Amino acid sequence: MECAHLARFLTMNDFELKGNPEGADLLILYACGLTQLDAQVSIDVLEQLQNKRRARSEFLVWGCLPKIDPELVAKTHKGPSFGRREIHKLEELVGSKVKYDEITVNSLFPESENLRRIRSNYEPDRFTYLLEEINHQIRQETASIVAPDIFYIMVARGCLGNCSYCSDLRSCGRLESKSIEKVASELKQGLAQGFRRFLLVTTDLGVYGKDYGYDLSHLLRELTRNQEDYELLLPNVNPQSLNEMFEDLKGVLKLGKIGLLGVPVQSGSDRILDAMGRKYSVEDFEECISAIKRDFPKVVVWTQLMVGFPGETEEDFGATMKLLDEIGLDYVQVFRFSRRPTTPASYFTNQVPEPVSLNRYQKLLAKAIYKALCEKIGDHSLRAVNAR
Repeated sequence: MECAHLARFLTMNDFELKGNPEGADLLILYACGLTQLDAQVSIDVLEQLQNKRRARSEFLVWGCLPKIDPELVAKTHKGPSFGRREIHKLEELVGSKVKYDEITVNSLFPESENLRRIRSNYEPDRFTYLLEEINHQIRQETASIVAPDIFYIMVARGCLGNCSYCSDLRSCGRLESKSIEKVASELKQGLAQGFRRFLLVTTDLGVYGKDYGYDLSHLLRELTRNQEDYELLLPNVNPQSLNEMFEDLKGVLKLGKIGLLGVPVQSGSDRILDAMGRKYSVEDFEECISAIKRDFPKVVVWTQLMVGFPGETEEDFGATMKLLDEIGLDYVQVFRFSRRPTTPASYFTNQVPEPVSLNRYQKLLAKAIYKALCEKIGDHSLRAVNAR
């Protein structure tokens, strides 16, 4: 979404977007560094652009990677670079008449096929690649948050968390929520344009509004006042916030306008959650999700799980596998812990060996696929029975 915002910013400041680097006077790369893989893909693209650019063209690197790992960027790029919250530097460089924050964007920038090809080069083996492709397809069919019929609303930037594994805080900064009135206004604009699906975008939707003294439930009550037929997609509500506002959220869920809820639990082990700096228990997560699945079965619910966090034992991993058996989820996104220069967990001494981490990743991913397919088959079977 930041790339779509940047494209709009440039065109409104009289820049013409080119389809290839050879014809451009100014190149801007959004470099992601959230994981080691993201960073390596960004550097690969950077090197490709270096080779294709015109001799006198300017080249800027923007995004989270310059803040997370500036030394890595400097090895390849000798020009200006800045973090995603330092957009004023770009405004100064291009002499902008229209400021970045004066622009509203409600769409995504198309993903490059080149990026998918580069990422596939880093798959550890064919089996892992196939598992990831199957899980990606499940997400596209069950819990997709990328589609042309979705109207995207950036509701906040930044975060309040201090997770020991996450490098995002270094680049995105502390929480800055958009006002409820502004978000509601964008929703009305989308409805007027014919959209019926609205995705609320931010790093951690669960903490929305806390910098103003209220919480996400206040925003959702306002956004669900309209009597028209539409749904809200909530992709990233951390379990701590969900637990804190659960009673208020149930009132919103009863209105039938919440279509998707993503709640990233990260682990099925309380010991690992504590080491991660996550402020909730597995039981908190299970109680909330079980109640939602029971009382609001039409809501698509998905989560994120991580394997290979430092100190993760077979018992901890077993608890995560068990969590999938105990709770029905429509989709599970699986990650491997990735060491990043700015995160405390990267310097923990009890790192999980790479082969062990990969093996756990494959097992958990395979189980997530199996459980998602069982949920899907069970849902279709139930519909068939009801139809009779």
